[in-house]
Amino acid sequence: MPCLKFFKDNLLKKSPNHYPLKTFIVYFITALISYIATIPPGPLSVYVVHSTLQKNIRIAILVALGGVLCESTYAYLAIEGLMIFDKYPEIEYWMQRVIIILLFGVGIVTFFQKQSKIEYEKVSLNNPFFSFIKGISLSLFNPALLPFWVVVLLSYGKYDWLKITSSIQKTSFVLGAGTGTFLLVYTYAFLADRKRNLIFKYLSDERLNKLIACIFIGLALLQLVNLLVN
Repeated sequence: MPCLKFFKDNLLKKSPNHYPLKTFIVYFITALISYIATIPPGPLSVYVVHSTLQKNIRIAILVALGGVLCESTYAYLAIEGLMIFDKYPEIEYWMQRVIIILLFGVGIVTFFQKQSKIEYEKVSLNNPFFSFIKGISLSLFNPALLPFWVVVLLSYGKYDWLKITSSIQKTSFVLGAGTGTFLLVYTYAFLADRKRNLIFKYLSDERLNKLIACIFIGLALLQLVNLLVN
């Protein structure tokens, strides 16, 4: 594309490592990649939707922030070149098994969860800290995050206008990873909140719990199959 070529040749060629616009480009591209990569429903996204419907969007945001903290942490570890899984393979070994147990546990608890008669406003005040911790736990034991961001960084290294060479660019990369994840998960929460009445028109609380539970159990089974195959 002529416009992109002109952009790279003229705006970034003279000083690709220090040009202020490069910091924004790294942030924007990283946020976009993070947003797109989060589109397939995962444990964090599913639980955020569940929290939105069963409690309210404020609780869902706390769950999302917990997941974003882990996403940003893994991005930071990747950018610092800490190949933890290569150095300590036992960490990945246990993480792959813990996430299966965690997903199964959340699925079983959700499946047998009784319909709450408490109003949403009252429920939303319960355990905000544990909602944040739940978001952390759902992302912490995802061994795919660190390798994913390492691959992204290796791809960035092929382009001068994306190659990270300064502290401010490292910061923009980490912030971009967290921003993209949060925006996508918030999108799920926002849509669930706006369509709450429509959802409950076709799904009762009990059916909704069972649907969410089946998704969690399905994710656990998928992780188990991948573990056995590999």
